[in-house]
Amino acid sequence: MDALLASPLLILFVALALFLGGAVKGTVGVGLPLVVVSLLGSLLDPRLSVALVTLPVVMTNVWQSLRSGILLGALRRFWPLILVFALSTWVGAQILVALDAALLLGLLGAAVVMFSLINLFQPRLRLAAEHERFAGPGVGLVAGLLNGVSTVNGPPLAIYLVSLGLDKETFIGSYGLIALCGSFPLLLSYIGVGLLGPTELGASLLAVVPALVGVVAGERLRHRIDPELFRRILLAVLIVLGLNLIRRAFV
Repeated sequence: MDALLASPLLILFVALALFLGGAVKGTVGVGLPLVVVSLLGSLLDPRLSVALVTLPVVMTNVWQSLRSGILLGALRRFWPLILVFALSTWVGAQILVALDAALLLGLLGAAVVMFSLINLFQPRLRLAAEHERFAGPGVGLVAGLLNGVSTVNGPPLAIYLVSLGLDKETFIGSYGLIALCGSFPLLLSYIGVGLLGPTELGASLLAVVPALVGVVAGERLRHRIDPELFRRILLAVLIVLGLNLIRRAFV
């Protein structure tokens, strides 16, 4: 943390990464921790990257869920997934403190590459409604563990919600609510295990500003650019970033 605070260029890079992550989330509804942790993992200790993005994740999920207008409906539909997701987030946070840094980098990189490749090739996944109540908690377990270990919960949640055939706005609102419900146990768990001390909390609070600015910018861009072109460019960049994280796990 001291090295970060002592370098203006590094602070600028962190702010830019948070803005870009926010812009992605504002444009497509997901991806803030995925983008930010991928970028920051190239220069910072992975645990510091995770700590910095914690409060931006909480606040942007609050923003996204409140603006969706579907809170109660999504809560009634997804509460089994949300319950398991919140509990397994706490478990994942306990695992994080015991993980070797190289292993954490490898897991993060694998999650980024997996999510990006799946979305790049757009499989037409569809889940029948009668299977939702059984599949939801299973997805919540995997997503919560990943959330607690890395704050990156997008891959399993996004794939699951896409498989339900939700329209764009319902997808964004539902993901925002689910992610929000996992944000608070994530924050409390990181404080409890010592990952977020006073210094880290202060830095993470400051990190909310560029992230929210990015979200607002992304929301405005959503209707002005070709979303398919943006999505493909983004996923290609994320694959490169993810492969770099995997490389760092072995070098």
